[in-house]
Amino acid sequence: MSDLRAYQPSFTAGELSPALWARVDLAKYGSGLKTALNLFIHPHGGASNRAGLQFIREVKVSSNNAALIPFQFNTEQSYVLEFGDRYFRVFRNGGLILSGGGFPYETVTPYAHDKVADLVFIQEADVMYVCHPDYPVQKISRLADDNWTLTPVMFAPSVPAPTGLSATARYKFRSGDSRAFQLKVTAISAGGAESAASGAVAVSWQFENFDGRFILVSWNAVPGAVTYRVYRTDADVGIVAETNSTSADMPSGPGAFRGSGEVAPGTSSPGAPATPSGVSAVVVFGKVATYAVSAVASETSEESLPSAPFSIRNDMSIAGNKNSLVWNPVAGASAYIVYRKDNGVYGYVGRSETTSFVDENITPDIADGPQSARNPFNGPGNYPRCATFIEQRIALAGTKNDPQAVWMSQSANYENFGESSPSKASDAVTFRIKARQVNEIRSMLAIKGLMLLTSGSEWVVSGGQNSDAIAPSAIKIDNQGYRGAAKVQPIVVGNTVLFAQERGGVVRDFSYEFSNDSYVGRDLTIMARHLFEGRIIKSWCYAQSPYSIAWVILDDGSVVSLTYMKEHEVWAWTRHESGPNNDAQFESVCVVAEGNEDVPYFLVKRTIGGVSKRYIERLHTRDFAEVDDAFFVDSGLTYSGPPVTVIDGLDHLLGQSVVALADGNVVRNLTVGPVAGGIGITLKNAASKVHVGLSMVSALQTLDLDLGTIQGLGTVQGRMKSVSEVTMRVEKTRGIFVGPYDGERDSVHLSEYRQRSTENWNEAIALYTGDIQITTPWDWNTNGNVWIKQFDPLPMTILAIMPDVTIGR
Repeated sequence: MSDLRAYQPSFTAGELSPALWARVDLAKYGSGLKTALNLFIHPHGGASNRAGLQFIREVKVSSNNAALIPFQFNTEQSYVLEFGDRYFRVFRNGGLILSGGGFPYETVTPYAHDKVADLVFIQEADVMYVCHPDYPVQKISRLADDNWTLTPVMFAPSVPAPTGLSATARYKFRSGDSRAFQLKVTAISAGGAESAASGAVAVSWQFENFDGRFILVSWNAVPGAVTYRVYRTDADVGIVAETNSTSADMPSGPGAFRGSGEVAPGTSSPGAPATPSGVSAVVVFGKVATYAVSAVASETSEESLPSAPFSIRNDMSIAGNKNSLVWNPVAGASAYIVYRKDNGVYGYVGRSETTSFVDENITPDIADGPQSARNPFNGPGNYPRCATFIEQRIALAGTKNDPQAVWMSQSANYENFGESSPSKASDAVTFRIKARQVNEIRSMLAIKGLMLLTSGSEWVVSGGQNSDAIAPSAIKIDNQGYRGAAKVQPIVVGNTVLFAQERGGVVRDFSYEFSNDSYVGRDLTIMARHLFEGRIIKSWCYAQSPYSIAWVILDDGSVVSLTYMKEHEVWAWTRHESGPNNDAQFESVCVVAEGNEDVPYFLVKRTIGGVSKRYIERLHTRDFAEVDDAFFVDSGLTYSGPPVTVIDGLDHLLGQSVVALADGNVVRNLTVGPVAGGIGITLKNAASKVHVGLSMVSALQTLDLDLGTIQGLGTVQGRMKSVSEVTMRVEKTRGIFVGPYDGERDSVHLSEYRQRSTENWNEAIALYTGDIQITTPWDWNTNGNVWIKQFDPLPMTILAIMPDVTIGR
């Protein structure tokens, strides 16, 4: 037999799947665990029991589903929103916001309780946009702690269009010779057959000094006619106009118009259309000029839709002629933009900071036209599933009617999806993924472009090599893989995306790799597949500070946590339980920043007195200096004040067996029931600081012992072995049990480390940092496992395990 000391200095592989218990060749085997229950792994390698869950409040109606959504204005103002059946409530720093009358403050929503788990939200400052494929997009606005609004997004410019547009033509008629002109009209078929001319119409027109007045001839449309000819018949006879419309302007400039000698036909050619009827001729002035005006918002520079058009006649080609425009002022507008039609297309002619404008025949810039109204999300089937902010735009995607389409707002105008013709770089952008399969877009992220995660593939959208930004004329869509993403929204750790795969219960990381010029990633669940087999991620979130942990809720109500630090190749899974016989079911989680930590809030379904209750509970901090501040109970509360023996206010745990830490001393075997003043517990000894709640057991089990190849023995795998003593390096730890097998605190297989040393008998035992040795119950087995358990509401951090092992031959 050989006596050896093994050494495990790190646990950064977390709990490994049973399928890997033989893979001693893996580097992660040496830092892995068989069991990691109610523990989390530090990025630097140690393992600690998680802190307890502080009871916040029961949801409004425990029989209904609910969901928790974070609202983070800045590092100092953060909220948790409880979404239930057509309402949301507001929590801040662990407290429920009350209305002026002392009742819970609520805001009415359209969402039924069975839909809230699928809400997707994005936030900018005091405004949050909420998406669901069955509801119109809503906007939450925070005005104060107890003043919130929720309104449907109208998807229109925020500034209204100007009204009351009118114009006055400024011109001067000139004198000169005039005469009576006689005109006739014929109709011509597609084959060129011409009808007999109509009866002559006469009109008197001053022709010597052209001043913008001209003759307008009009007639009724003739069936079968494709063009019409206008003949002059009084003198200088001949064709003076040919058109495919039912009117003609003559002349187009100064000087009398003359025919080229043709005589208007008196009879119709074979197959010709009928002779035009209703022929009239009048003298009109100028050409029709049609205007529209838009307003520019003073705060955002957003442009409104154009006003109703206004048309006026003038001939501004003549020097001195001009059109003067006026309109009503628009509240909140600092300027106005004037457009005029040119060949049927509006073009920019000027900008005014007043409510008037003078057009002196400015050439319209048809490359810069007004926007047209557009709401792609109008009506059932057109509501987007997901959203994100990208390049000063909001992007919405994944409607039921168009699951592969993406709509991006105008630049800096989130609720304006208007477009111009021709398009501008700042216009709204619309595109669709063209792929082998129709896979709905489930989430979007702004990371090195616009990342799209669909049910079957991953894509990145950019402006291409010739553009720094996505624009209507600059869209490049590149595929990054064909894994497929689940409906739960991805989380971002630094510049790495973590997303749940559509099938297989897989979590993948996804980040840009320069050498491949693409996004690559790995399966983060490959080492702990047993935690995800047959499971779907229901809710998750990421707490960066202090331990870089993603908290993950599965569809069976269980919770697992992932310590993730890519730059150090750390990803470690552990699992968590709560309540008697692990009866708690976790349903939702969110994280908000509070102080120096990112704090997870959980929605927990517990059975109390045979009735299901849904509680909001917050993970307590592990940052404490004295043992009496340690909080390691679930659904717990804290009393702090003068020494007392009766602790009330525990109505939410009526009938439950609980444990307490009273002034740093563990008090077990307590039952919540009626006490003086309400529902609570009674202590044997008075205490001034008491944490009371459901007990929580933490457990760590090492993998089967492996010492590599030992000379003369070979591998120790499968050999009989015994652990006679365990040395552990611990930090701020108290009250742990160690042994070769699992068991309860009174099991013969576990030994308690009794660490009272210099403390007085009635003084709380201090936390210990350093090496401790425990002689474990002697036994022979083939695995050489070490179990470390914490039964009490006390902290435990294991930095390294050093078992003394006897190897049998």
